[in-house]
Parts: sequence; C-alpha cells; structure tokens
Amino acid sequence: MKRTGTGTNNTSHQTAQGGILGKKMSRRDVLYLGATAGIAGALSGGIVLSEGAINPAHAASSATISVSGTQWGVSTAYIGATEGNVRFNTADMSDLGINTYRIYGGMSRWEWQDPYSTYGTPTIDQIKANPSVINWTWWDNAMTNPPNGSDYWWSNGPTLWQGNARTIFANLQSAGIRPVVTVRNRDNNGNPAWAPNPPVTANDWNVWWGHVFSTVYWLNVRNNYNVNDFEIHNEPNNSSQGWGGTESQYFTFAQYTHDAVAYVFNTYLPGRTYHVYAPVTTGGSSWPNDALQQIPTYFDSVDVHDYSGSISSYVQQVHGWMDSTGHSSYPLWLSEWGTYRGKYNSISFDVSLVSNLISGSKPGDSYVTGSHVFSMYDWSGGSGHLQSFQGLVAADGTRTSGYYAMRLGIRGLQGARPTYQSTTSNSNLQAITTKDSAGHVYLLVTNSSVKTAYTVDADLSALISSGTGTMWQFDSTHMDVAVGSPALSNGHVTFTVPGTSAVLLKF
Repeated sequence: MKRTGTGTNNTSHQTAQGGILGKKMSRRDVLYLGATAGIAGALSGGIVLSEGAINPAHAASSATISVSGTQWGVSTAYIGATEGNVRFNTADMSDLGINTYRIYGGMSRWEWQDPYSTYGTPTIDQIKANPSVINWTWWDNAMTNPPNGSDYWWSNGPTLWQGNARTIFANLQSAGIRPVVTVRNRDNNGNPAWAPNPPVTANDWNVWWGHVFSTVYWLNVRNNYNVNDFEIHNEPNNSSQGWGGTESQYFTFAQYTHDAVAYVFNTYLPGRTYHVYAPVTTGGSSWPNDALQQIPTYFDSVDVHDYSGSISSYVQQVHGWMDSTGHSSYPLWLSEWGTYRGKYNSISFDVSLVSNLISGSKPGDSYVTGSHVFSMYDWSGGSGHLQSFQGLVAADGTRTSGYYAMRLGIRGLQGARPTYQSTTSNSNLQAITTKDSAGHVYLLVTNSSVKTAYTVDADLSALISSGTGTMWQFDSTHMDVAVGSPALSNGHVTFTVPGTSAVLLKF
C-alpha cells in the first residue's frame, strides 16, 4: 500500500437545497439506497457525499454511442481487492463480484519468531532432502491459532477480524476466489526484527528460502487450498514497506523466492500451473523495466501499483517496457489502485473507479489482466500517517458508495469477456460493450461531466437488434440500482446518463 498522505478525506461537503445535507454525517453511516429513493429520504443519516456530488438539474445534451460488431479484445480477467484487517466475509466479495483477493503474507504474519534453535537451520539442501525437517508444528499452530485470535494480529489494529489463516484460505477456495499472496521478509512496521533484511549470508538465505518453501508447501501440499499465485514482497522500492536492500539485492531476493516456489510445485505438484509476480512497485517506478531486462526468468507476471486518478498512463508505460524487452506475453497485474485517502464516499471519485475499470479492459497497451483495488475492508491501527485506511466496507459490514460503483462496473466486465469497441460522440462519456458466456450483451457507460446529463442513442445493431433489458444506475441518489427496462428498436436504444454517473445496460 502507498505510504504517503494522511489516509483521511479532507474534501469539503456540499449542502443541498433545503438543508438536506446541512449536517455532516458519519462517513460510515451508509444506507442501502432503494431504486427510486429521493435524496431527502435516501440520505437522512446516510452516505457523506463529497463536493460536486449533488448538482442542480440541467437540460440533457444529446450524444451517440456506436458499438462495433467485431470483437475488440477481452475484458480484465480478474477484478478483485486487497484485504483489510477489520473484516473477512466472502459473502461481501461474492456480492461485489470479485474473483481474486490479495493477502499480505510473510514472516511477520506467520513466522514472527525463529522456530528453530539455531539461526540458519535447516539449510536449503536439508529441506530439499527431507521436508519433515520443517517445524510443521509451528506452522500448523500459526495458521490455526494466531496471537490474539486474529490472523491480522501483526497489524496492531485496535479493531481486528477474529479468525485464522485456515478460515481465510478455505473460504476463498469455497467461494471460487483466487488468492494472490505476498511473501515478504519484513512488513511495513519493520517486523519481524529477527528476519534478515536483506538476506546476504548463506544462513540468511536458508531462513528466507525456508520461509517461502514452508508457506507454499503448507498451503498446497500439507493442505490443499489451491494457492498458486505469489508476489515477491510489497513495494520494495518504498523503504517504508519493509524492504531494507537495494534494487540489485531485491533481484537476488527474487531469484531465491522464485526458486523456492518453483521447487514446491515442480517436486510435489508437477504439471500444476503457478505464477510469481514482481516487482510489485509503486506507481511511476522504473523497477519493472529493470526487472524485465535483468531477471525476467524469476517471475512470469508483471505487478505494479498505481494510485493515479487515471491508471492509463503508467499502465501504457509498463506495457511499453514489456514490449521492448520481449515480454509482451506476460500478464500485467495492478495489485493496488484506487485510494488510501478516504475517498470511497465521493461520487465523482467512485465514477472514476468505473472509468478505470473500463480503461483496464481495453486491448493493447491499456490492458490489465488482473487488479486489486485497495482495499476491500478498512485497515485499523498503525501509527502516524499510516493508520486507519478506509476500504470499501467497514468492520460492521457497512458499504461505501464506492462499493456500489465497483459492483456495477464489475457486473459489466468481470471474467475476460469478449469486448466490442464503443465509440462515444462526447469525450465526457466513456463506454465499452461486453458479451457474457450466455450471450447477454452489456453496455457500460460513465459520464465525467459534473453538470451535464446526456440523452444517448446507442447503436448496438451490429450485435443485437431487438429485446428488452435491464438498466442499472450509479450516481448520488442511486447506489447501483435497477432504474428501467430499456427496449431495443432496430438495434438502437435511448437512455439518459446523468452528470457524474455510471450506467450499465444488459440485453
């Protein structure tokens, strides 16, 4: 996660006419909004809407969307979220529609003290010769009976979800949600102090290789949680995230990490596909280019973070590096994006989330194979500017407006669906069309204009000519609710996209 900023949304709040929003409400006092709820009823103690979320009515302008009948590409295959420490409930995830979940694993979480009497034992060769030399009693206990009853104990938060790693991985597996696990020697709090940082000596490498081996083996051989995706650290170019070495030392770290992951799969799970992600760096970093040039065989998935308002610029730059180094076939994952600044009840920001989902589903140098918005749940605790991050969902299950924006976008894009270029006549509108495995056609549109609504004539005749569908809407008064049943006439459909909104049509 990014380690700058206050983690607090300082955006001012606008008062609607009649004083409906004159009183600033708790950012967590979110109501489930009905399909036809008026603003007075919907927000009586509900979502805090940031400045610009509610605007005077203006006459709608006209616009067109022309949808191609030729497949353009496929949508993002995996749209998911990074974990938070206050809650874990796969029912939330299934409702949101995510199919991947990112977990901060590592030594501070599961090997917070040395389980062996002598530092540097067992050696790599000893582990390869006989995996029973691993202290599996320690690992079983750490994953089943974590300190203070929470697998998030290491994050030092005052409000922590109560449960263990076994529950997390078992429930994700049952829900069909793909876990992506970070492995790191030290975390953002600099823990555990006993872990080599960076590893340098033979004993240091014994410790690190053994930790990675134990993690992967415990999840997939000793147990069968089907965890096949592993990230090499978290933001190693950002020292506040725990990595204490140089870029060059990280590349050596990546070599040992990949070797340990590969050894488990190749030895005990031959033929099973696994993925190693690197360099998991902050937005704008050039480490991905360096890694692609210097250590391309130590990972097979390019992994970056980007908290920009628009993800397209950096994603395009990283694709350029992938192309120039001959690794354009590698999948590109955006494993942190969105915000850590408490903006998930800002309607304009929430609409931009959907626009970024559309961008990541465009073909070519805009394409994102998988993404994890930061974060699914709140983060409780920390110190200084590193505390109390707002996620999409609070500890008590209360959902932000951003949750509903994401849910609408995910419904239209999830799962590598065929996409069709959708050309808009106005630059305030972004659109993309997809088709699911059952043949249903989805048109997803965002409007970034604050005050202008658009009456849109969408031409889908190249894909479908007739039928009645469903239209969902997200804006300041509609939290991803069905607002109508649009009908196609000769492949055309007319609908209105309010200012600062997103709509999804399904036929």
